[in-house]
Amino acid sequence: MVPLLGRGQVLVTGDVVGERVLDTAALDARACAVREVQYVTRKRREVHRVQGVLLYEVLAEIPPRLDQRHKMGQLNVVVLALSEDGFQVVLSLAEIDPEFGGCPALLATRYNGEVLERPTLVVPSDGRASRYVRGLCRLAVVTIPPPRDE
Repeated sequence: MVPLLGRGQVLVTGDVVGERVLDTAALDARACAVREVQYVTRKRREVHRVQGVLLYEVLAEIPPRLDQRHKMGQLNVVVLALSEDGFQVVLSLAEIDPEFGGCPALLATRYNGEVLERPTLVVPSDGRASRYVRGLCRLAVVTIPPPRDE
């Protein structure tokens, strides 16, 4: 059963050792990653200053349950980020892991100095903001099982 979320909370659920509710204010208290992000919209180029916590660091505290049938189970884990309005984006765990892709995706708690009610998932390496998830309310960790033999 999914717990009822309060304002400013994000649920981490799925194939994790234990579900957890993250509080935006608590994330903001440890938000030491600062990035200047640039991206292109349909109309113009934008530059913003964001501050938050690296997504990989947050997920390292809530480890995924890895499928032992995979040689390197962490390579078969995806993270579904879901916003309040239903927008969703998928990232692979390997993509944000410093030992593999090293993408510095972060849960931004401040955008241009303004404190956010809920974090925004920011993918600074993207040239567009299409994978930015504003009003983040849920992170679902999913381990992809190996295909069944036919």
